Amino acid sequence: MPRRSVTLREVARRARVSVSTAARALGGYGYVSSSTRERVLRAARELDYHPNAIARSMIKGRTHTLGVVVSDSANPFFAAVVRGIEDVALPHGYGILLCNADEDPRKEAMYVGMLRQNRVDGVIVSPSDASSGALPSLLASGVPLVQVDRRAPGLPADAVVCDNRAGVRAAVEHLVSLGHRHIALIGGPRRLYTGRERTRAFQAALRRLGLPSRSSWLLEGTFKVDSGYELAGKLLETRPRPTAVFVANNLMTIGALLRFREEGVRIPQDMAVVGFDDMDWAPILTPPLTAVAQPTFDLGWTAARLLLERILDPALPPRVVVLPPRLVVRESCGTALRRAPSPGREPTPLDRPGRGR
Repeated sequence: MPRRSVTLREVARRARVSVSTAARALGGYGYVSSSTRERVLRAARELDYHPNAIARSMIKGRTHTLGVVVSDSANPFFAAVVRGIEDVALPHGYGILLCNADEDPRKEAMYVGMLRQNRVDGVIVSPSDASSGALPSLLASGVPLVQVDRRAPGLPADAVVCDNRAGVRAAVEHLVSLGHRHIALIGGPRRLYTGRERTRAFQAALRRLGLPSRSSWLLEGTFKVDSGYELAGKLLETRPRPTAVFVANNLMTIGALLRFREEGVRIPQDMAVVGFDDMDWAPILTPPLTAVAQPTFDLGWTAARLLLERILDPALPPRVVVLPPRLVVRESCGTALRRAPSPGREPTPLDRPGRGR
């Protein structure tokens, strides 16, 4: 049979104090002498007492939990972001409720509603759709909210994002520096902030460099492996065929590389490849992958810091933090590994590694 829960009254009886005194000692509010507090804590340990979290939240107005809604929990990018959130939340006494929206606005709205019902103290979300009404409703209800990796247009909420434009521009300029003039894009869905930002940055980089932008080389995927695979096949059918491709996230890069290998396309001899997101597997590919590295850990870490500040001071104006990426040059574009900066040369933002990559 399940063990009966010990009550606060039993702890008070063991410690020879009133129930209200025991509640103050265990809850950390109001005045209790140090000797009395120690007696109550010892009694709680001896009886293996665990306070009712729901009751405590009703008294204090806090649950000490944060909701985190990511758009794709299968993507290792978000695993690193959540680790950054956790490294801030846990030392400050907050637990995390993690939800996976799977790029589905309906699931996102369902989870946001669930988190509100569970009275979380704040929410960090990577918005899955610009038109979803769940986030404006959450914000209007007074629940502290921080967006991470993506922003919903017009939503006056804190946000932490990567400088997508700088990362894409660095990738395109690198390809051009190697002599490529026919460069294609396997981009993300343009309904999403990151999909739009990276596609626009790619087109702007081509215009600035005076390079052609063919519609058949400007493809829109889903940020999933299978779309990278399918769109890589479409590129191979185009005439003329591009000599280089920029792939707008790590999962689509996997799909594209699988298709190129199946079709016998040599990298970089037949097709140079640059990916967005530098994952742990990128250096062990053959050849190692050149990629735009996002500060994934720092995105989560900064979002959590902003959320805790927002919880303490709801009147703060909305803040947007833009973190710099860096281009990690390897061999998938036909170059050797970049050497470390020489002594005396200050690394640029695109050289400097981020925390917890």
